[in-house]
Amino acid sequence: MVIPSFFILQFLVKDSYSAFIVVKEKLSSGIFSGCNLSFCQKLGKIVQTPTVTNQISNITESLTSKILEVGSQVLLSIPKLLLSVFVMFFALYYFLKNGKELVDRLNHYLHLQKKEYSFILLRLTQIIHGIIYGCFMIALIQGALGALGFFIFGIPSPIFWGLMMAILALIPILGTGFVWVPASLILILDGLSQNSNSLILKGVGLFLYGLLIVSTIDNILKPKLVGEKAKVHPLVILIGVFGGLILFGAIGIIIGPLILSMTQVLLETYLAKK
Repeated sequence: MVIPSFFILQFLVKDSYSAFIVVKEKLSSGIFSGCNLSFCQKLGKIVQTPTVTNQISNITESLTSKILEVGSQVLLSIPKLLLSVFVMFFALYYFLKNGKELVDRLNHYLHLQKKEYSFILLRLTQIIHGIIYGCFMIALIQGALGALGFFIFGIPSPIFWGLMMAILALIPILGTGFVWVPASLILILDGLSQNSNSLILKGVGLFLYGLLIVSTIDNILKPKLVGEKAKVHPLVILIGVFGGLILFGAIGIIIGPLILSMTQVLLETYLAKK
């Protein structure tokens, strides 16, 4: 986990800076400046308004700065990270060795009936399975497929945009389409403005790739990886992701939905007793 993450982080820092430069050049030179279609001209006027330009530039710059800051912090904290990994595996050994005894002892402290305690353990297991496999693993797969598609169709900074797709895939309202749809449209409009059939074909190919592979992988994998009982309500995931980010930082993307889901299970058990 640590060694691949180190190399991915290097590419990510490099790609995020490249993405910022590309966006800045596009804004300064004018998006679709060579396109004579009325749609291009209207879209160009909207994007070139000072308010929209400043917003896009500020968002891109802040995202890039944040990624560079996090990347630098991770590189500087590698010794601490290695120590944490060692402690994690050391603790994991004893959790696996004495875990059953610990779980039985927890029931003694909580003073719950055996049926209620078994129900809580079952639901927590299903929820953890659903969140880890149904949300985060599929989001990572969608991000990886998106990065691969961007690389194949020649989009700059594929790892950076793949990360953006993985993050957006966690948010039920948004999704990966917020990245690959604009990218494919930009390629098509660039092809029209430059009278380049290859760019148009790339744009169409990227759109079909995003529609048929990146977007549908969720519908194919989720039923297989997650059972019906393990599903977590999208609202719980949405509030958990944003709340976890605010309270715990990047790790809160995982911790937030877990805590919120576990709280929901405890409340269901408590209310069922009333």
